[in-house]
Amino acid sequence: MRKALALIAMVLGMVVAVPNQASAITYGDLVTDPVSQAPWVVSIWSSPTIDGDKKYICTGTLVDPRVVVTAANCLNEKVFYFAKVGAQTLEDETPFVAATNWMALPRFNTKSATGDIAVMHLAGEYTGSSIPAIAGEEDVNAIARTRPYMMYGWGMDQNKELPDLLRSATLAPQDAAAGRYYGKHFNKTLMIAAGRGIAVEKVYAGGCTGDAGAPLVATVNGTTKLIGITSWFSKDCRIAAPTVFARVSYFHKDITKAIIDVKAASKSIKITKSVIKVDAPVIKGQLFINGLYPNGRFYQGQMLTVDGWWWGNSVEAESIRWYVTSTPNAPMSRMGRLVATGESIYLTWAMLNQSAGSYLVAEVTGTMGNQVTSDVAAIYINPYLIG
Repeated sequence: MRKALALIAMVLGMVVAVPNQASAITYGDLVTDPVSQAPWVVSIWSSPTIDGDKKYICTGTLVDPRVVVTAANCLNEKVFYFAKVGAQTLEDETPFVAATNWMALPRFNTKSATGDIAVMHLAGEYTGSSIPAIAGEEDVNAIARTRPYMMYGWGMDQNKELPDLLRSATLAPQDAAAGRYYGKHFNKTLMIAAGRGIAVEKVYAGGCTGDAGAPLVATVNGTTKLIGITSWFSKDCRIAAPTVFARVSYFHKDITKAIIDVKAASKSIKITKSVIKVDAPVIKGQLFINGLYPNGRFYQGQMLTVDGWWWGNSVEAESIRWYVTSTPNAPMSRMGRLVATGESIYLTWAMLNQSAGSYLVAEVTGTMGNQVTSDVAAIYINPYLIG
């Protein structure tokens, strides 16, 4: 098992995305259904022992049924590494898949922060939907013309708050801005810069401290391709400077060889999980939304709770989410706007004003193995009954 080197570069007020401070996309959007929208974006965890408590450290991308690509600076300790594949939330009950081997690219340079890419071989095999292709040298010109790029990551936002859901941000190429801000430390041949400038606040949407390894993807010639691996960014996540990624197309041959090598050198970790037939979760009772005033009015600070139900059999994971939608019977993850998670929701003026004339829906979901059961309760937010 090869140990990746630590990345300890700090120049011109920028700092490498060290994994100890798990943070993620700034000024981005919640990905309300990661399993269907971006199942190949995985969270990476570490533990001092094979069965110890896991700590979230980085984001990675599945590029092979058993291989994850991430930043080399993520895998710099003598610990056990794991990935969560196909998780709906960061802290849900999706099982951890152990890494059996990992290695940094030979060109990884700790001083210049170049070649900040590593591959990690998993004990389990992903058999879900398609995964992104790795951008090659033949894609360089097409990538330069492509708009927009998309970045995904788990963790904190610009307010240092840790969302439980995956975040994404639509970004544009920013090589010129990175050259002006980072000077000689930005090498546009080996790196790619991206961000979405927010002129009023003088900030960029993009990476934040701890968001190492997050993927940057683009549709190149009709195919979704991995074009960048989050490497580093400005020390202050709110500062007006773009995020810098390792340019995947430049390191395409190295990544391809590393995938072959990491498979060949993989050391088996004896972790087994029995495959058994399980019954789908059963929701008993009748869901309803509790906490409404007798006059049916909605007020700021009012707390609503989904109530009246229980599980009739075993569940591995439970999820309760609140959506605003025009059609209460539609699949919430696809048609609704996610506004909260958990059994209760506090109403605010902003939410009520934005949601007037729509339905507030509480969706309860339970999973057992690959079996999923959901039910909803809904109330209409009458615009004449607010306040």
